[in-house]
Amino acid sequence: MTFVLATRRSQLALWQAETAARLLRAAWSGLDVELLPVESAGDRDQKAALERFGRIGIFTVEVDRAVIEGRADAAVHSLKDMTTTLLEGVQLAGVLARGPVEDAWLSPAGTRLADLPPGSRVATGSLRRRAMLLARRPDLVTVGIRGNIDTRLAKLAAGAADGMILARAGLARLGLAERITEVLDTRTFLPAVGQGLVGLTCRAGDEAAARRLFAITDLEARDAGVAERALLAGLRGGCNVPVGAHARVVESTLSLRARVLSPDGTQAVEGEITGARDQAAPLGDSLARDLLERGAGRLIEEARG
Repeated sequence: MTFVLATRRSQLALWQAETAARLLRAAWSGLDVELLPVESAGDRDQKAALERFGRIGIFTVEVDRAVIEGRADAAVHSLKDMTTTLLEGVQLAGVLARGPVEDAWLSPAGTRLADLPPGSRVATGSLRRRAMLLARRPDLVTVGIRGNIDTRLAKLAAGAADGMILARAGLARLGLAERITEVLDTRTFLPAVGQGLVGLTCRAGDEAAARRLFAITDLEARDAGVAERALLAGLRGGCNVPVGAHARVVESTLSLRARVLSPDGTQAVEGEITGARDQAAPLGDSLARDLLERGAGRLIEEARG
C-alpha cells in the first residue's frame, strides 16, 4: 500500500516529511510512503511581512488542500505554522517528538546578544521575537527578513544585519547548529506556540490514516502542543502576534507558561498554569482567559493595528 505525505518544498519541510516517512515505514511493515511536495502561498511571496497575512495559514493551506482533494493521505507541517482553526475537512492526527524549543542568536562576528553595540541591526521575521528583543534591548534596531533558512543565512552573511534570531530546532535539524552563537534562554525569549513540533494532519473522518499517524505520535509532545494551541485559540491571537508559550510535560503533570507583549516590547502580560496532563486543552484555555482578564487582548489588538 502507498501512503502519500504532502509537504512544503523547503529543505526543513522535506526533512520533517522524510522523518515522518521513516517513522511510518518502521511502524507499519510493508507500507510504501511517498512525498508530494507542494508550493505554499508563503513560499511564493517572499517579500510581504508575515503579519500582513493574518490567520490564513500561508504555509499550510495548499498542503492540507492536497489531502482534502485526495492527492495525499496526510500532510506534514511545522506546528507553529498551523492556524488554530484548521482548514475545514482536515484534523490534527499526530505530533512527532519535540525538537529544541529555544530561539537561537546568530552573529557573523561571534558577538553575544548582550554585547551587541547600541544601534546594531537584528534581523527577524517574527513579531514575537521582535517584541521580546526590544523588551530586553530597546537600543537595537530590528529589520524584517523572509525566506528559508539558507536564504536568511545568505542574507546575514551579505550584511543585511549584524545578527539574526532563528528557531534552534530548524538549524539543528539541518545540521547547522555550529552557526549558532548563543542559545537564548526561554525565560527571556519564550518560544512560539508549537515551536520545535511537527504536526501531522489527515482528512477528517479518515480513521485508517489517523491510526497510522497516531502510531508515530509522541504523546508528551502532543499534549504540550494541544495546551499551547488551546492557549493561542483562547487568545484569538493567530500565529503572527507577539505571543510566546512553552508547555512542559512531566509524567502526569503539565505546566504552561505564556507571555503576550506589545509590538515594541514595552508592555507585557505573563502567566503560568499547572495541572493534570489529560486536561491540556482546558489548561491552555484557562490561562488564555486569565491573560485576557489582565489586559492581553488590548496588546493583541495593538499588534494587529
